[in-house]
Amino acid sequence: MEILKIRTRRELRARLSDIARREFGIEISPVFTRARDGFGEWTSNAPLQIAQISGRDAASIGHTLISFLAPHFAGRIEFLKGRFNFFMSDDFLRSTLELAAREGAHFGAGDALAGQRILVEFVSADPTGPLPFLAGRHAALGESVCRLLENQGARVTREFYLNDATSSSKIRSLGEGVAHWYLEAFGRGQNSGTNGSGAGASNTGANGGAGDAFVRGVAAELARRDGAKWLDASRQERVEVGAAAALESAIGAQKSTLERFGVRFDDWVSESSLRREGRVDATLQKLQERGFTYEKEGALWLQTSKFGDETDRVLRRSNGELSYFAGDIAYHIAKGERGYDRILNVWGAEHEPYIARTKAALEAAGSDVSRFEFLVCAGATLKRDGATLRLGSGGGPLLLDEELGEIESDALKFHFLWAPRGKVAEIDLEIARRDDETNPAYAAQLLPSRLAQLERQAQGRIGVSIGASSAPSYSSSPESPDWSPGERELARLIALWSDEAGEAATHLAPDRVARFVLEMSDATRGLLHQSAPVSDLGARISQKMELLRAAKSASVVALRLLGIEAREKF
Repeated sequence: MEILKIRTRRELRARLSDIARREFGIEISPVFTRARDGFGEWTSNAPLQIAQISGRDAASIGHTLISFLAPHFAGRIEFLKGRFNFFMSDDFLRSTLELAAREGAHFGAGDALAGQRILVEFVSADPTGPLPFLAGRHAALGESVCRLLENQGARVTREFYLNDATSSSKIRSLGEGVAHWYLEAFGRGQNSGTNGSGAGASNTGANGGAGDAFVRGVAAELARRDGAKWLDASRQERVEVGAAAALESAIGAQKSTLERFGVRFDDWVSESSLRREGRVDATLQKLQERGFTYEKEGALWLQTSKFGDETDRVLRRSNGELSYFAGDIAYHIAKGERGYDRILNVWGAEHEPYIARTKAALEAAGSDVSRFEFLVCAGATLKRDGATLRLGSGGGPLLLDEELGEIESDALKFHFLWAPRGKVAEIDLEIARRDDETNPAYAAQLLPSRLAQLERQAQGRIGVSIGASSAPSYSSSPESPDWSPGERELARLIALWSDEAGEAATHLAPDRVARFVLEMSDATRGLLHQSAPVSDLGARISQKMELLRAAKSASVVALRLLGIEAREKF
């Protein structure tokens, strides 16, 4: 029997769309979802979609579609109550094991995004201190999204944007705090003209500030490095020096934490560099020339309300200072000018209101808004003994680096990614640190090790040691031994992997991959104490070896797409 080509929902959608267009003259985007237990692998309401548009009987439409689809699907297609259920055949499953053996570390990769250049900006925390705990979720999500896109053939650039303009209120407040504690180090704090604790308190929000402890630490390092050099400087100069020192320290700390967390960036773009290059001024001039700005009470405003925003936005304040929004627009316009096919922005839920105004500004500037996508990532909570932690040790903000000392980085990534990005990731410290399978991260990380254990058991039973390059090849023959229910379930999941990887990339949803890994883990757990019947033992064990090797390929790739190391000894 020839094993046919359709292996993913994307391929089924394309085939079904072509048939609907050719046979019924109708354009549809068929919806395919994973089926419930007992209803196959996938389900689709395509017959009902066409019936609603054409006014024809869904049953006759369904039978027509099946007659054209069936030759391209290696399995059974069931029509039930206006829907299709797709069941994979054992022949199809065995062919997927062969495919996994051939593709190895590339199993599940696709070419849907081949040739596309995609920019992903994520984390971009304010450079006012070490990374807050919540930034860890943005980092895990952004990195995994990049890997999902690359797995489908895209060329991805990872970018971090720094709002480091020293004229901003946040950075100035930071500089004032450092200047105050610098003077305090020499017993001259009364000359600073600012309340040190107040400056520290202004940097303790969820925006990334590390509060008073961070500010004091920067001031102490400045005093150690430069001595009394700035004691007799002007207050303005001292604040500027303090801000520069704080920025250097904050950015260094953030980079160090991201490296520890296993997240890298190709480019770091700063607001200050955009201002030096004249990009912000050029953006304001462009918006003025296009006729979408006006002056009111000495301030320059952008008419974003003309493009769907709820109100107009200020670009330059009456005191002459540029707004945060002005720099942000310049950055987005600059991203659009770099030739990317898609530009993804991973933002926290608190920034969701900024989406409308950002799109409005881009439209006012004449940018191609369709290339910009905004992924809103909900928050994350950390609980200990049932209580939500709001502060870190010493009463400071909850920091990512501190929590990496409590939860191993790969385990924390899994807990961040397991929840859909639109839902808050609730992490219980007691569960996250468990070394058993009640901890989903542990169960996921254990999967490659368990598969290796099962493979060793199988090798021992068959009495031979099969090298990695000599896995048996199985054609779809009547002589192939039957699978046990547990083995078939694992084979079914392996056959679904290419589809799951593609769907996760389409929907920018690493949580789909995380759930798939847990499904694999559940299916593998049931094989631990399962023995093969005595009859035809050699063939059964050889078939199981092929199954386990294919499962290992799928699990290693899936964990890699989550940014998690697959270890055979865990």
